[in-house]
Amino acid sequence: MNKIGFISGILSGFFWALAGLFYIEVANKFTNSSHIVFVLLFCIEFIPWLFLSFSIFFLKKYFSFDKKLILPFFAGLFAGPIAMYCYINAISIIGLSLSSSITSLYPVIATLLAFIFLKEKLNLLGFFGIFLAFGALFFLYFDQFNLNFIGFILAFLCALSWGVELILSSVALKSLPTISVYYARQTGASFGYAILILTQNLIFVSLESISFDFFILLFFLIFAWSLSYFLYYFAIANIGIIKAMMLNISYIIWITLIQKEFNLKQIILVVLIFIGINLVLWSKKEKN
Repeated sequence: MNKIGFISGILSGFFWALAGLFYIEVANKFTNSSHIVFVLLFCIEFIPWLFLSFSIFFLKKYFSFDKKLILPFFAGLFAGPIAMYCYINAISIIGLSLSSSITSLYPVIATLLAFIFLKEKLNLLGFFGIFLAFGALFFLYFDQFNLNFIGFILAFLCALSWGVELILSSVALKSLPTISVYYARQTGASFGYAILILTQNLIFVSLESISFDFFILLFFLIFAWSLSYFLYYFAIANIGIIKAMMLNISYIIWITLIQKEFNLKQIILVVLIFIGINLVLWSKKEKN
């Protein structure tokens, strides 16, 4: 295994965990923190879109216009604003540890969607991994059944959205150039965040919220999120998407270790979820 790719995959999970922790700190200091976070996430998606637009339309970089680009457009819409809206609100309702445990199932959901809609084969190891992951999640949530069910649904919708992105992007990449797919994906994400921001209260920063510590937290939040994305895609380029996902979902382990919200039984269930997901991904790796 490529050592740089391996380390990048692990670190992408670590920095995603840190981003969640920084978001909680921001939320504790600012009651309407989700609004400003959406603005920052819009910038993450929109700035690369601007550079790509300049490269395509002014530097005449190769770009293929095709009706199939609607697939990565919706992939960006699902993976960006829809998924993150659900994730952030799930954190505020049921906490970071449980939300992350649920959202980490996105590779399993993508595998199920591919099995149902794309007729991809799934062996016994894959089925066992799905059973193990969802079974452990059931008992994990059962332990905390007093928590708001809406939070559980939002976290699951986030995982579903990330899973849909993987399916739509993989279908598009089979027949379209990577730069075209990525550009359409960024367009969908940027468009979605813009709509999300404009439909919410634009006056989301009060004077008492503006402080040096607050901006430091925002800086670390956006830095951790951006670095996580970069390391994840870097890992994909070096070791492939299956191995990259296997390492990226380590964020549920990092969060569990750092936050210490779970007892021993719940930690074991989180580890079983992690193992189940990796069994599913390993089954796909063997098939490939």
